[in-house]
Parts: sequence; structure tokens; C-alpha cells
Amino acid sequence: MSNRKRIKILHLATHLNIGGITSYIDMTGLKLIQKGYRVGVLSSGGNRAEDLRKKGFTVFEFPIRTKSELSPKLYLNLPAIADLVKKEEVNLVHAHTRVTQVLAFFISKMTKVPFVTTAHGFYKPRFGRKLFGCWGARVIAISPPVAEELKKTHGVDEKRIRLVQNSIDVEAFQKRFNEKNPDTERRELGIPMGALVVGSISRLVEDKGHAILVEAVRKLKSNFPNIFLIILGDGRERVKLEELIQAAGLANCAKVNPAVKDVTGILSTMDIFVHPATHREGFGFSIAEAMVARKPVVATDIWAINAMIQDRVNGFLVEPKSADAIVKAVRFIVENPKAAETIADRGQRMAVKLCSLDRMVGEMEKVYEEVVDERR
Repeated sequence: MSNRKRIKILHLATHLNIGGITSYIDMTGLKLIQKGYRVGVLSSGGNRAEDLRKKGFTVFEFPIRTKSELSPKLYLNLPAIADLVKKEEVNLVHAHTRVTQVLAFFISKMTKVPFVTTAHGFYKPRFGRKLFGCWGARVIAISPPVAEELKKTHGVDEKRIRLVQNSIDVEAFQKRFNEKNPDTERRELGIPMGALVVGSISRLVEDKGHAILVEAVRKLKSNFPNIFLIILGDGRERVKLEELIQAAGLANCAKVNPAVKDVTGILSTMDIFVHPATHREGFGFSIAEAMVARKPVVATDIWAINAMIQDRVNGFLVEPKSADAIVKAVRFIVENPKAAETIADRGQRMAVKLCSLDRMVGEMEKVYEEVVDERR
């Protein structure tokens, strides 16, 4: 693309609330804006929308928040969105959710503007996905296991799949993390000084395994009376999780805090990071952040987390759905601090090497170039 300033990319997302997809659009889009691209985002809005506007994104809001590809919301708004794509002279649409993939498909049919999609995780082969394939001219897979799943489960042509390994902005993340004072952060969060802080960051949904983590902390309490659990995230399981904490007798040594844009403060308070997910994941975003922060990471041995972590080499892999396995790993970390520190050091080096935002954005540019050039 010889004249990047003439290229306009429009991202489609269901919403712009705090979360992985919004962070993905933010990180990569900002880099592209700095390179001279014009980048827009169309969604139903959210608590990160104004932040993206300030960074130079063009933000459009339409009432498209739904979980169904058949929702009338999509089709009632489709003509206006197609007109907008033409008016804004968009060169490429980039969809990020199942619903917006379908929307992108129809936008492309109506405007002749090509679209690409990102598979941010694993998708079940439900009827809607079979009926509306809508993968676009290229499908970006965020990790090798996701790329493999696209081929095997969904029959996506290998020629259309492009692996662009997910990343975080390591330099910016480390700068923010190093500015934090753990004692100050603990005081602000109401965490006692001297506590053994075990933490987790993820959406509050059942397959993230928070109930198992609560049970593990309950079991650890007898040996480590100063243990404190902090969980960061939003989601439908919040009330249930708080009830579990109460029932486990951990009300005075556990907190569930809402998701925040910058997790470096809460990460700085943690002695051990635990990711107890029970179902396969496309990429362990919060795990990568914890590793860059040089925290000992305990995570379940599931796809694709076990592609990032080697047990007792750069982290700790434990059996899924096993509180006892988490207990064993946490005990090892506490009772063997030098070994745990060495493992955390290796984890940090691996994560810093893996997570190159410049590499990620460069590979994404190549995907965009392929698709736009094909239409010229």
C-alpha cells in the first residue's frame, strides 16, 4: 500500500466495553493510525468509545448489540451502515464477532468493499455458524490452535487463514507496571499488608473456573492464614461468585472487583497469578500480561494455554477443574521461592519475546494489503 493515508479500515464489534476485542482494536488500530492509516470502529458503543475517539479513531454507533445473527437489529440497520461505508470511502471492513461477521458479509455484498475477520477464540459449530459462514476474504487466527480449529471444525480453506499471533504492547505495559507502588495499590484495594495475594483476571463466566479457584483458596487458608484472593472482571457469574466466597468463609479475605482498562495496578499487588479456565482458549491475554509482570503463573493444562506454558519451566500447568492441583502448585511456589522466581523470570523472557506488537501489526498490514490489492 504505497499511500497508506488513503486507506480506511472499519472495524466491526458488537460493543466497545472493556475486554479483549476492544483492547485488540485499540492496540493494533492505534499503531496503524500512527503509520498513516485511517481507522474507524462501528459498534453499539461502550465505556471505551470516548477513549478511542481521543486516540484518533473515528467511532460510529449503531444499535447492533445482539447475540443472534438473525436479530432484526442487524438487518434494520444494514442499509444505513452500508451507506456509511460508501460515504466514508472505507477500503476494508474487519469484523471481530460472530454477529459482526454476518453483518460484514452483507455490507460487502451491498458495497463491494472486501472484509476480513479475526477468530479471537474457538467457535462451536452451531447452526448459525454453518448457515452464515461469513469468514471473509481472509481469516486471522490469533494462535496456532485457533488456525487448526478453523480448518478442522469449520472447514475454512487453509489458503484463506493467516496466523497473526496475538500480543500485548509490552513496552507500554511495562512502563505502566513499573510506575505502580504495590503497597499503595494494596492499601487502595483494602488488601492487608503482608498478605499472600492470589489473583485472577478474566470475564466472570462459568468456564473461567473461578469457583474452583475459590475452593482452592479455601483449602489453602488452613496452611496460609494470610492468603487473600482478588478476582478482576465483569460478567454474569458475579453474584454467584460472591455467594461462593461467602459460603466458603472467605468474605474477609477475598474481593471481586470490576474490570478496569489498565490492570497493571492490580497485577502489582499479586504474589501469584492463577488462570483456572476449564475450556480451551484461543490466547491467554491475561496470562501474557502476568508473565510480562514477572508473576508466577498457575494455569490449567488446556489448549492453547499449554502452547504458551511449559510446566515448571516458565509457569505451572495444572489439571483442569482440580482445586487440589491449584493448591499443590501454590504451595510449591510459596515454599520454594527461589525456584518460583527462576520460573517467573523465564516466563517473563518468553512473554516479552512472543509479544511483539510491531510484529503483530506488521503481519496484519500484510493481510490488509493482500485483500485490498486483490480488489484493485
